Amino acid sequence: MTRLVLNTVSSVLAALLMLTLAALVIGRMMFAEPGVAEIRSVRTALEADRILFVFAHPDDEILVTELISRAVEEGIEVTTLTATRGEAGTQYPPVVDQAWLGVVREAELRRHGFALGVARQIVLGLPDGGVPDTSDAELSGMVSAVIGEVQPDLIVGFHPASGISMHPDHRAMGRAAELAAGEIPLLYVLGPRPGFRRFGGEAQHQVADLQPEPSFAIDADPRLKLRAWNIHQSQTRYIQGTTGLPAWVLYSLWRQEYYAWAEDQGTR
Repeated sequence: MTRLVLNTVSSVLAALLMLTLAALVIGRMMFAEPGVAEIRSVRTALEADRILFVFAHPDDEILVTELISRAVEEGIEVTTLTATRGEAGTQYPPVVDQAWLGVVREAELRRHGFALGVARQIVLGLPDGGVPDTSDAELSGMVSAVIGEVQPDLIVGFHPASGISMHPDHRAMGRAAELAAGEIPLLYVLGPRPGFRRFGGEAQHQVADLQPEPSFAIDADPRLKLRAWNIHQSQTRYIQGTTGLPAWVLYSLWRQEYYAWAEDQGTR
């Protein structure tokens, strides 16, 4: 009888494991962009010795943890430029008086950059939620000044029309990076359109409709994403709070970072 019970339990566990694996594979397929080439070596694919990432808020860099991590591992110098300190954000969970949130979020950004091996982190201190109040010309001038200091071979930023979330700050910094790039190659950070269409809200559907075709993908280690959210303590529960999914579930499905060359879109 005992052996029969053990055999039954083993069979049930094996069946559950197979169902879980099948659900994981199907879930990843539902998130993934089909037919997108995957790169292995950042240096070989991007031909860069210095990369400048241009974003709007602390935690935006979580979108590109795999690209940053691999670039650093391959000896590429990485600089991040963040427009705001994130002082107007919602706390997930509350960790500090709102008046001090900008201080905390900038510290989280710098701690995460340090963990990733970022060589230099620049924060402009523009108003969170008010980046578009600064003209495109002024914003691009700020980015151009940093480009002059850093001398990057490649710039990575938001797609100006969609900004991966339709956030006005994201889109404004995407335009600024595009205007400032000049002859420097520019990469747009993209989201997975199939996943956004199936599981996202209205903003994600807009993003999916506006985004260009990805030029390539990088297989992303979910542990880097989860470590990032743990470092961003004021935003640790952001994924759960905004999507209803635990972060570990989302990143088990969203397993690739997607990018598009601006040149491929005929925008420059």
